[in-house]
Amino acid sequence: MDVSPRAVVRSLWPVWGLGAVLLLALVAEAVALSVGIVPAPGGYWVGFVSTAPVVVGVGYVVYRISRSDLSPARYPRLNRWWVAGASGFLLVNVGFMMTLPTETAFQVLGWVRWAIGFGGGIGLLIGLFEAQAIEREVAAERSRLRQADLRRERDRLEEFASVVSHDLRNPLNVVRGRIDLARRAHPEDEHIEAAEPALDRMDEIIDETLTLAREGKSVDDAGDVDLAECARECWSRVDTADATLRADGSATVRADRDRLSHVFENLFRNSVEHGGRDVTVRVGTLDGADGFFVEDDGVGIPTDRVDEVCETGVTSSADGTGFGLAIVDRTVDAHGWELRIGEGDRGGARFEITGVDRSE
Repeated sequence: MDVSPRAVVRSLWPVWGLGAVLLLALVAEAVALSVGIVPAPGGYWVGFVSTAPVVVGVGYVVYRISRSDLSPARYPRLNRWWVAGASGFLLVNVGFMMTLPTETAFQVLGWVRWAIGFGGGIGLLIGLFEAQAIEREVAAERSRLRQADLRRERDRLEEFASVVSHDLRNPLNVVRGRIDLARRAHPEDEHIEAAEPALDRMDEIIDETLTLAREGKSVDDAGDVDLAECARECWSRVDTADATLRADGSATVRADRDRLSHVFENLFRNSVEHGGRDVTVRVGTLDGADGFFVEDDGVGIPTDRVDEVCETGVTSSADGTGFGLAIVDRTVDAHGWELRIGEGDRGGARFEITGVDRSE
């Protein structure tokens, strides 16, 4: 949470205001003693020296709060703890003052200043610990609710995708059977030939919709996967035409092999679709980082479109579904990794995946 230092100062005025009063009292007492206006009572310097760190600590606490993520909702409790600590400890010491003899009024003032500073400092520390504990509880509860919402959303999405795929596949199978019968009766009918690719296209969209719905789930079954070996297997399963794969080095990472395969397959298809049928695709590990990259020497991704290419349905290809990079993004996120998109060494698209745990 971004809170300006001025807002922190305004909200915590009881804390720093009383701290400033204590500081002025210390300065005034030091001046009075140095010019000899009053003599130092017995035990005075112990209280004087112990109050100085409290004043410094108050300023430091206010400064740290202004640079922290502590919610402004916690500030009133900090003020109350500060005032309660100062007033409570002062009342206790007033009782001692009434029973113990004091030499001068100066000694009484010093005692009051010490009691306020020491008690307020203790109260402020208690309030700060309490505020941080509350913040942790609130953050944990928000995270729990957010995870619950995500689980419900993913369950609804998967249920929707499964129902849609089931309800669509049945009539599609009927249509495909009818087309087969019609082809036998009219083998040269150009309309029948044009209808079959449309059915294949619908099957592809259904499959990718199901994959997209399921890739958002967190990875619970990770194992050791050799990157270069997995990349070559995925390359053999993709229609890569005359494209070339170069696997530069390798590493063994912790990942769900099937879902990592979806990452490679969709990135390879993206390179061939947008980089050309003779594109060269490189796969390798990142220098100085836990991760790997996939890049090509194609036309690359325009800078103004980098932020939107992973959105569902976004594609610049007439044959694309717009699901490929969305599946990659969700699979990467489900592993707890991060995806960065940029320009390759030869001007093509470069996809870097970081935060990957390597196997020992």
